Amino acid sequence: MAPLVTVIMPAYNAARFIGQAIDSVLEQGHNELQLIVVNDGSTDDTSRVVHRINDPRVEVIDVENGGVSRARNHGLTHAQGEFICFLDADDHMPPGAIHARLAGFTSPEVHFVDGAVVYCDGDLRPTGRRYEPAFNGDPFPLLLAFDPRCFFGNTWMIRRSAIGSVRFMDGLTHCEDLLFYLELARGGQYTGVRATVLHYRVTGASSMIALDGLHRGYRTVLHWMRKEKTRVSAEQVARAKAKVRRMMTGAYLRAGSIGKAFGTWISG
Repeated sequence: MAPLVTVIMPAYNAARFIGQAIDSVLEQGHNELQLIVVNDGSTDDTSRVVHRINDPRVEVIDVENGGVSRARNHGLTHAQGEFICFLDADDHMPPGAIHARLAGFTSPEVHFVDGAVVYCDGDLRPTGRRYEPAFNGDPFPLLLAFDPRCFFGNTWMIRRSAIGSVRFMDGLTHCEDLLFYLELARGGQYTGVRATVLHYRVTGASSMIALDGLHRGYRTVLHWMRKEKTRVSAEQVARAKAKVRRMMTGAYLRAGSIGKAFGTWISG
């Protein structure tokens, strides 16, 4: 019998795309499926769209707005699947994405299976940019180094037994998935499949608010690293801090904020 897979979908004011996102999960051809949609206090038509779905595989949870991390945690509390993955309400899961990742769990030691990502515009037309994982093994050192060979975002399929009581940091809006993966990577192996498992919508340039949130997220991850003295060396922290400085300085410069770029470069 095929294993039960839980897909967790947080949704905030996602009425424009969520119907398509839900359909992309239900049309995977994997019937042992639990799709948990967490309506995170939406004020648009999201609630109406999700509550009119009549499919026993879909569970809708309405909660007060608390952010993406808390919404995903609500989903984890209700998850029953042997394997768990996430899909944002404005993205799309291409056909075969569940089966492709399940096929990557070739041994009990494999806890995480990732896949390729195609960047798309608002109408799901490919932009020409693609991400593909290129690593097999212990993901922890690569996550510490923000190494893209094993990290994109919330594309990992994860053994539920590997998650246990680990949850996303409440209130964190950026890098929350990276921090979650760092917490999980206490044993177990990562592998990637070549199949595309996500169509990632890019709907516009990053706003200054989003860049500030990203910077806060990276600083939170660095703070976590500093506390993990038995697992993370001072040298690893220093390298990660330098990389954050370079990434965020460049991002602020591209956004035209010279002052914030300078401040980031000076303070890290």
